[in-house]
Amino acid sequence: MMTSQNTIDNEIDKAQESEVAPAGIDNSTAANSNINEPKWFAMKAARKESVAMEKFNKHGIKTYCPMIKTDIKSHGKKIIIERPLITNTFFVYGSYLAINKIKNENVFITYCYRKEGKGYKILEIPTREMEMFISSSEKMNDDITYYKPGEVELSKGDRVRIIGGIFDGYEGTLLKAKGRAKRIFLIDFNLLGSLGTHIEPEYIQILK
Repeated sequence: MMTSQNTIDNEIDKAQESEVAPAGIDNSTAANSNINEPKWFAMKAARKESVAMEKFNKHGIKTYCPMIKTDIKSHGKKIIIERPLITNTFFVYGSYLAINKIKNENVFITYCYRKEGKGYKILEIPTREMEMFISSSEKMNDDITYYKPGEVELSKGDRVRIIGGIFDGYEGTLLKAKGRAKRIFLIDFNLLGSLGTHIEPEYIQILK
């Protein structure tokens, strides 16, 4: 589960200054000897994702924020805008040392955390999982739905493999999910949740 809390963030900052990890916070990232090793981190910036990403981009740090198009009404007219697929969330790729410095200089940027045991841990995403997430979200394009970790019961669906088309070779779950009239193809990303899209039946192979 991804969790972002300013109070937790402040505790981590104080802990780094004092070199003591606060209760309930796993500060292993800060204490790790590989603080200069580039990794993917999930970050939060309430309705300021673009501004936050610019802060990192200026320092040569790669960022990613999947966007979707949505209809809104403005002055009685319907217009189409782009918004983040995952509200308030974006991703950065760089060393903990570099990312933490920029985060500390911009109070509106916080880490995402995941619950682990009785505490919280800064959310790092394995490179392979993040690459698959980026590839899948870009291929799904406008026909995409995001589900938080645990939001859908994947065990109730059918395990499938896609044969042909842009998702050729992908494996996932075919499931009737909330917000969709028909069953959709879901790709689960462990730490990040699931992405869902519609796949034509002729491309679907049910796995035993």
